[in-house]
Amino acid sequence: MASQSIRRDAIIQSTLFHIQLKQCQYIDDFPEAVADVFEKNVYRGRLKKYQDLKRKLYRISTSFFDVNKGIKKKDFFESLYNRIKRRVN
Repeated sequence: MASQSIRRDAIIQSTLFHIQLKQCQYIDDFPEAVADVFEKNVYRGRLKKYQDLKRKLYRISTSFFDVNKGIKKKDFFESLYNRIKRRVN
C-alpha cells in the first residue's frame, strides 16, 4: 500500500509540475483524475504504452482544455506521459 501512495504522489507531483511548466490553469480535479489513469495502468513497475492510455486520458471529464485553449490534448498528454514514464522506470 505504501508503494502505491508514493507512486501516486509522484504522478500527481509530475502532473502539477507539467501544468506549471506549460503555464496552465486548472479549476477542477484534473491532476487527480490524470493520476488515477496513470496509477491504474502501472503493471509490475512498468507503465503501459501511451496508445493504451490515450483513450482513457482523453475521456477525463475536465474544464482544463477549455480554460487553457492554446494547449492541445495530444501534446499535453504525450509530453506528460514521457515525464511520468521516466519516473516510473
